[in-house]
Amino acid sequence: MNTGVYEDSSSLYSDKWVFLAHSAALEQEAAERMYELAEAMAVHNNRELHELLTALATYSESHAADIKTLCKDETLPNFKAWEYSWPDDESPEIFHYAKVHYLMTAEDALQTALEVELSAEAFYTDIALSTENPEIKQLAGAFAKEEQEHAQAISDRLRAIKTVSYPGSLKDLDQTDFDPPHMPE
Repeated sequence: MNTGVYEDSSSLYSDKWVFLAHSAALEQEAAERMYELAEAMAVHNNRELHELLTALATYSESHAADIKTLCKDETLPNFKAWEYSWPDDESPEIFHYAKVHYLMTAEDALQTALEVELSAEAFYTDIALSTENPEIKQLAGAFAKEEQEHAQAISDRLRAIKTVSYPGSLKDLDQTDFDPPHMPE
Protein backbone atom coordinates (compact mmCIF):
# COMPACT_ATOMS: atom_id res chain seq x y z
CA MET A 1 0.00 0.00 0.00
CA ASN A 2 1.26 3.45 -0.87
CA THR A 3 2.16 5.54 2.17
CA GLY A 4 2.87 8.79 0.37
CA VAL A 5 1.50 12.22 1.21
CA TYR A 6 -0.84 11.90 -1.74
CA GLU A 7 -2.62 8.58 -1.15
CA ASP A 8 -4.95 9.32 -4.05
CA SER A 9 -2.70 9.38 -7.10
CA SER A 10 -5.08 11.76 -8.85
CA SER A 11 -3.64 14.46 -6.54
CA LEU A 12 -0.22 13.77 -8.04
CA TYR A 13 -1.70 14.14 -11.51
CA SER A 14 -3.51 17.41 -10.83
CA ASP A 15 -0.99 19.53 -8.91
CA LYS A 16 1.81 20.73 -11.19
CA TRP A 17 4.26 21.41 -8.35
CA VAL A 18 3.73 18.02 -6.72
CA PHE A 19 4.17 16.34 -10.12
CA LEU A 20 7.37 18.28 -10.79
CA ALA A 21 8.72 17.50 -7.30
CA HIS A 22 8.13 13.79 -7.96
CA SER A 23 9.73 14.07 -11.40
CA ALA A 24 12.82 15.84 -10.07
CA ALA A 25 13.21 13.26 -7.29
CA LEU A 26 12.72 10.41 -9.77
CA GLU A 27 15.48 11.75 -12.02
CA GLN A 28 17.89 12.51 -9.18
CA GLU A 29 17.47 9.05 -7.63
CA ALA A 30 17.84 7.47 -11.07
CA ALA A 31 21.10 9.36 -11.59
CA GLU A 32 22.47 8.27 -8.23
CA ARG A 33 21.70 4.59 -8.80
CA MET A 34 22.87 4.68 -12.42
CA TYR A 35 26.19 6.14 -11.28
CA GLU A 36 26.45 3.25 -8.82
CA LEU A 37 25.80 0.73 -11.60
CA ALA A 38 28.34 2.51 -13.80
CA GLU A 39 30.92 2.28 -11.02
CA ALA A 40 30.22 -1.44 -10.69
CA MET A 41 31.05 -1.78 -14.39
CA ALA A 42 34.25 0.24 -13.88
CA VAL A 43 35.27 -2.14 -11.10
CA HIS A 44 34.79 -4.99 -13.57
CA ASN A 45 36.92 -3.11 -16.12
CA ASN A 46 34.06 -2.68 -18.57
CA ARG A 47 34.92 0.83 -19.71
CA GLU A 48 32.48 0.98 -22.60
CA LEU A 49 29.50 0.09 -20.43
CA HIS A 50 30.78 2.36 -17.66
CA GLU A 51 30.75 5.24 -20.15
CA LEU A 52 27.22 4.42 -21.38
CA LEU A 53 25.80 4.15 -17.87
CA THR A 54 27.61 7.31 -16.77
CA ALA A 55 26.07 9.12 -19.77
CA LEU A 56 22.60 7.86 -18.78
CA ALA A 57 23.18 9.04 -15.22
CA THR A 58 24.28 12.42 -16.55
CA TYR A 59 21.07 12.63 -18.62
CA SER A 60 19.02 11.94 -15.51
CA GLU A 61 20.89 14.65 -13.60
CA SER A 62 20.33 17.01 -16.49
CA HIS A 63 16.61 16.20 -16.55
CA ALA A 64 16.37 16.87 -12.81
CA ALA A 65 18.03 20.27 -13.35
CA ASP A 66 15.73 20.99 -16.32
CA ILE A 67 12.69 20.18 -14.18
CA LYS A 68 13.88 22.57 -11.49
CA THR A 69 14.44 25.22 -14.18
CA LEU A 70 10.81 24.77 -15.30
CA CYS A 71 9.77 25.92 -11.85
CA LYS A 72 11.37 29.33 -12.33
CA ASP A 73 10.89 31.18 -9.05
CA GLU A 74 8.49 28.62 -7.58
CA THR A 75 9.88 26.34 -4.88
CA LEU A 76 9.04 22.69 -5.28
CA PRO A 77 7.52 20.86 -2.32
CA ASN A 78 10.26 19.23 -0.27
CA PHE A 79 9.09 15.72 0.61
CA LYS A 80 10.81 13.26 2.86
CA ALA A 81 11.65 9.96 1.13
CA TRP A 82 8.62 8.18 2.58
CA GLU A 83 6.23 10.98 1.61
CA TYR A 84 6.47 10.45 -2.14
CA SER A 85 3.53 8.78 -3.82
CA TRP A 86 5.08 6.21 -6.16
CA PRO A 87 3.14 3.42 -7.88
CA ASP A 88 5.28 0.93 -5.93
CA ASP A 89 7.43 1.27 -2.84
CA GLU A 90 10.21 3.18 -4.63
CA SER A 91 10.65 5.57 -7.50
CA PRO A 92 9.93 3.87 -10.84
CA GLU A 93 13.33 4.70 -12.33
CA ILE A 94 15.64 3.02 -9.86
CA PHE A 95 17.02 -0.48 -9.97
CA HIS A 96 17.15 -2.65 -6.91
CA TYR A 97 20.55 -3.34 -5.38
CA ALA A 98 19.89 -7.08 -5.48
CA LYS A 99 20.33 -6.90 -9.25
CA VAL A 100 23.94 -5.70 -8.96
CA HIS A 101 26.51 -8.35 -8.20
CA TYR A 102 30.12 -9.02 -8.98
CA LEU A 103 29.28 -11.69 -11.57
CA MET A 104 26.98 -9.43 -13.57
CA THR A 105 27.65 -9.13 -17.25
CA ALA A 106 27.22 -6.24 -19.63
CA GLU A 107 23.90 -7.81 -20.64
CA ASP A 108 22.80 -7.90 -16.99
CA ALA A 109 23.68 -4.23 -16.51
CA LEU A 110 21.96 -3.14 -19.71
CA GLN A 111 18.88 -5.23 -18.96
CA THR A 112 18.67 -3.60 -15.53
CA ALA A 113 19.04 -0.13 -17.06
CA LEU A 114 16.41 -0.95 -19.70
CA GLU A 115 13.92 -2.11 -17.07
CA VAL A 116 14.16 1.14 -15.11
CA GLU A 117 13.84 3.31 -18.22
CA LEU A 118 10.73 1.37 -19.29
CA SER A 119 9.31 1.68 -15.79
CA ALA A 120 9.81 5.46 -15.82
CA GLU A 121 8.28 5.69 -19.29
CA ALA A 122 5.21 3.77 -18.07
CA PHE A 123 4.97 6.04 -15.01
CA TYR A 124 4.93 9.21 -17.11
CA THR A 125 2.65 7.70 -19.75
CA ASP A 126 0.16 6.71 -17.06
CA ILE A 127 0.17 10.26 -15.69
CA ALA A 128 -0.23 11.75 -19.18
CA LEU A 129 -3.22 9.48 -19.83
CA SER A 130 -4.80 9.91 -16.39
CA THR A 131 -4.53 13.60 -15.64
CA GLU A 132 -7.08 16.16 -16.61
CA ASN A 133 -4.58 18.99 -16.17
CA PRO A 134 -3.42 19.92 -19.70
CA GLU A 135 -0.09 21.33 -18.51
CA ILE A 136 0.79 18.13 -16.61
CA LYS A 137 -0.47 16.04 -19.56
CA GLN A 138 1.97 17.86 -21.87
CA LEU A 139 4.90 17.64 -19.43
CA ALA A 140 4.31 13.97 -18.62
CA GLY A 141 4.04 13.15 -22.32
CA ALA A 142 7.36 14.89 -23.02
CA PHE A 143 9.02 13.13 -20.07
CA ALA A 144 7.67 9.76 -21.27
CA LYS A 145 9.13 10.44 -24.73
CA GLU A 146 12.56 11.16 -23.22
CA GLU A 147 12.43 7.93 -21.23
CA GLN A 148 11.43 6.05 -24.38
CA GLU A 149 14.45 7.48 -26.21
CA HIS A 150 16.73 6.32 -23.37
CA ALA A 151 15.12 2.86 -23.44
CA GLN A 152 15.65 2.67 -27.20
CA ALA A 153 19.34 3.57 -26.88
CA ILE A 154 19.82 0.90 -24.22
CA SER A 155 17.84 -1.64 -26.23
CA ASP A 156 20.00 -0.95 -29.29
CA ARG A 157 23.16 -1.46 -27.23
CA LEU A 158 21.73 -4.66 -25.72
CA ARG A 159 20.97 -6.04 -29.19
CA ALA A 160 24.48 -5.16 -30.35
CA ILE A 161 26.05 -6.90 -27.37
CA LYS A 162 23.98 -10.03 -27.92
CA THR A 163 25.01 -10.29 -31.56
CA VAL A 164 28.72 -9.61 -31.08
CA SER A 165 30.81 -11.74 -28.80
CA TYR A 166 33.51 -9.93 -26.85
CA PRO A 167 35.31 -10.58 -23.57
CA GLY A 168 32.82 -10.06 -20.77
CA SER A 169 29.89 -11.17 -22.90
CA LEU A 170 27.45 -13.63 -21.35
CA LYS A 171 28.43 -16.10 -24.09
CA ASP A 172 32.06 -15.99 -22.99
CA LEU A 173 31.78 -15.60 -19.23
CA ASP A 174 31.91 -18.53 -16.85
CA GLN A 175 29.22 -17.65 -14.30
CA THR A 176 30.53 -20.06 -11.67
CA ASP A 177 30.79 -18.37 -8.31
CA PHE A 178 33.96 -19.85 -6.81
CA ASP A 179 33.60 -17.81 -3.65
CA PRO A 180 29.90 -17.82 -2.74
CA PRO A 181 28.72 -15.89 0.30
CA HIS A 182 28.89 -17.85 3.53
CA MET A 183 26.32 -17.64 6.25
CA PRO A 184 27.47 -18.57 9.75
CA GLU A 185 25.42 -21.32 11.28
